[in-house]
Amino acid sequence: MSEVLLNPADLRNPSYPLLVSNTWGGGMEINEGKARDMIRDAAGLGLEMFHVDAGWFRGVADWYPHRQKFPAGVGALADYAHHLGLRFGLWVDWTQAGTETTAGALNVHDPKVRDWLTRDVPDGWKPEPFKGVTIDIGYPPARVWCARELDRLVKDYHLDMLEHDGYLVAQGCVRDDHPHVSCDGSPLGPEPWLEGSCSTDVSYHATRSYYELYDQLRRKYPRLLLEACNDGGRMVDFGTAAHTDYFSITDTYDPLSNRRAFYDASHVLPPAMLECYVERYPAEHLVNFVYMLRSGMMGWCTIMQDPAAWTAEQHAAARQAFQLYKTRLRPLIRRADLHHISPRPDGLGWDGIEYFTPETGEGVVYAFRGFTPNESEHTYHLQGLRPESQYALHFEDHTSADRRLSGRELMSSGLTIALALPQSSELVFIREVDVR
Repeated sequence: MSEVLLNPADLRNPSYPLLVSNTWGGGMEINEGKARDMIRDAAGLGLEMFHVDAGWFRGVADWYPHRQKFPAGVGALADYAHHLGLRFGLWVDWTQAGTETTAGALNVHDPKVRDWLTRDVPDGWKPEPFKGVTIDIGYPPARVWCARELDRLVKDYHLDMLEHDGYLVAQGCVRDDHPHVSCDGSPLGPEPWLEGSCSTDVSYHATRSYYELYDQLRRKYPRLLLEACNDGGRMVDFGTAAHTDYFSITDTYDPLSNRRAFYDASHVLPPAMLECYVERYPAEHLVNFVYMLRSGMMGWCTIMQDPAAWTAEQHAAARQAFQLYKTRLRPLIRRADLHHISPRPDGLGWDGIEYFTPETGEGVVYAFRGFTPNESEHTYHLQGLRPESQYALHFEDHTSADRRLSGRELMSSGLTIALALPQSSELVFIREVDVR
């Protein structure tokens, strides 16, 4: 699956998937000072990319830095991240039009832009903080503007990664001079999708344009990473997988939601391209903090909180977890077979996944204990092992003594893990030591 869907450049890159620091934990309040502090923390923790989320721009559809918040500009911030050894990524909702009137903005009242919109806006209309009206990128003049704007964003802001969000692909359009079939006066609704009789054809042309635009970007900037967000997973599909490098799979960021989203999406898509955002979560004990991190570290991992709020003990634990991810977990996420060795996570009982590579005889079990107070141990039945071989088991958190078991035992009798506290976790590394 990875060989078919992943960008060949990602398959060749041993640092894919990345560990990322993202600013959205503070919402739209990000500014240059906060960002520079977060960049220093990210570099010190061993993270690999700094991602400025929404809040950096002058206004919706005006994708230039807010001068009061970012007086030195976005390019200078990217240069600072690069100086500290980090890649730099940026959130842009680039198919949205708004009401900004500054040069370079897509204004819904501009006669040229008005014809690119999927609909007219009522008098007094205002955009949301980071959403406006979707332009129909299936319409050639709109697509030409997008190609030029995307190129400017990557070049001027020194981007290593570009994230798209919002309603990228229009699902309905009232225009009669666009390439799609006419709606013939049929009702369209509800907003923002404008679903109606022409919706499928509108989306077809917009989708083809989206693919074309990103193919152009990849040809010109072969090292550029492309993140697909679209409101946390509206476009998690094979076509988008073939034209981007990874997905934001959920807009709910607590540990359980991350594990559920990963469980669902990993049945059909490469785990390495499934991103979870790790939001700050109540952690009374250090094991709860590590549980929070690991719930987002089964695929592509983005930390969506300010590490300045962590304790010294949490900083040390996070640094150790990130180093383990880079050295031992990431190679398995990239290449190993994924086995769903529990039911879909429900937050009450235990859940887990297993990575195992038959060619090397190496793997890992991610084990998570839920809320239930009296369920301190659980048995997982592993998959994909050789029955006659012996396997060395290493419990990363030393919750049990390391041991050896046969593949037959691990698959039939199972691997039992004990955890003292609810909302805790363990990583059990598997290594084939006696091949028969």
